[in-house]
Amino acid sequence: IKIQKINKLKVILFASLFSFGFILPITLLAATTPSLGEASTYGVLSSTYTNTTGTTITGDVGYTTPPAVMPTINGTTHVADSSYNQAGTDQGSALGTLNSQSCDFNFNSATDLSLLPQPLTPGVYCITAAASIGTGGITLNGSGTYIFRIDGALTTVANSNVTLSGGASSCNVFWTPTQATTLGANSSFIGT
Repeated sequence: IKIQKINKLKVILFASLFSFGFILPITLLAATTPSLGEASTYGVLSSTYTNTTGTTITGDVGYTTPPAVMPTINGTTHVADSSYNQAGTDQGSALGTLNSQSCDFNFNSATDLSLLPQPLTPGVYCITAAASIGTGGITLNGSGTYIFRIDGALTTVANSNVTLSGGASSCNVFWTPTQATTLGANSSFIGT
């Protein structure tokens, strides 16, 4: 008897959804991961950057002006060569895709991401000022894309962490600050 009632309920729900499906369209918003093309192999892709002694970069490094202190690089260095140029074009295309996505979370002032209720869930975080990550760090929890669109600088304090859990992947985390990015000593920073 219970099975028959459940089946009857399923038919009623299906009929209701089918009847109203054309009248009330449902819009699902979700952040999407752009293609990085040639830029996907780079740990640093910049015209110029600085670092301190003891910095290790995993991935290729591309620049036009080298830093005063060279990091340890686990990858290939490209100085304004064809790979660097193509990666820059692909990076610009990916940035356009990231910046065109609708905001899921809006912050209208400087925001310390580590002070937000943790863990953070997938979506587009739009911050109209500088953003930072404090000693408490942040945890990204859940599979999906995380986009942090920051209209200002991005700073992490020493010993801060970006941690992944619940199926979150570093390949789906994107940071797009419009000003300088400064990573504090011994920071564990994840994403593109």
